[in-house]
Amino acid sequence: MKSIDLNTLRTAWKNEKAFTILKLSEAEIQGFLSKRSRDISQHFRLGLIMDLVLKSLVGISFIGILILFRENLNLILMIAVLLLGVLWTMRYQWLLIGKIPEDSSTDPVIRTSLENKLAFYHRHYKKALYVGALSNALLILSGILYYFHFKYGEIRPIQWDDYLVFGASMVLGFGLGAFVQIKQFNFQIKQLESCLQEIDEETISTFTLRDQRNKKRRLLFIFLLALAGGLLLLALFIFR
Repeated sequence: MKSIDLNTLRTAWKNEKAFTILKLSEAEIQGFLSKRSRDISQHFRLGLIMDLVLKSLVGISFIGILILFRENLNLILMIAVLLLGVLWTMRYQWLLIGKIPEDSSTDPVIRTSLENKLAFYHRHYKKALYVGALSNALLILSGILYYFHFKYGEIRPIQWDDYLVFGASMVLGFGLGAFVQIKQFNFQIKQLESCLQEIDEETISTFTLRDQRNKKRRLLFIFLLALAGGLLLLALFIFR
């Protein structure tokens, strides 16, 4: 019986795979890099702007609390300190928008531009995601205080289990927000880094792009379910 040559089998498998998977041309790769470079910039900018809007709402709600509970000096002091913190973090996010690396339409620079944005994410934007997640905890705090005002007309005496529930709600709000945002961005960044590696190895193909799109849709669905579950759990904690 004639022995089977493994090298022959590998060559045959690669040849067969080449018929079903189309490699991207140089022009397609440049177009892909250019589009992803613009997309990641838009995600950075949109994320920071959305957080600025959210923190503006937190600031407005805190001003309302200062008016409603103006006779509670301890609460006024705490909210005033938090309001200053909100203003500082808004300034931090605003300045970070200006640090987002600019796009370049020159072909040889497209990859460098994208690599600069990946470096920007690891050095700066990850920290901004934690700062953004603070908005969730502060919104929960303001929601609790407004809840007390409309239900009791004042801050009722708080027991130890109230501190536990409210503290857990704020921590959960912060943790859920940070987890979802960081996981989502890490996924996109790892996809880009994987594509750059395949480009270096000259193995990037239409299959790679199609597989990444499918994974992105699945991850988005999972995050939406997790977010809905988290919001429901927070509502049960606060309005139990």
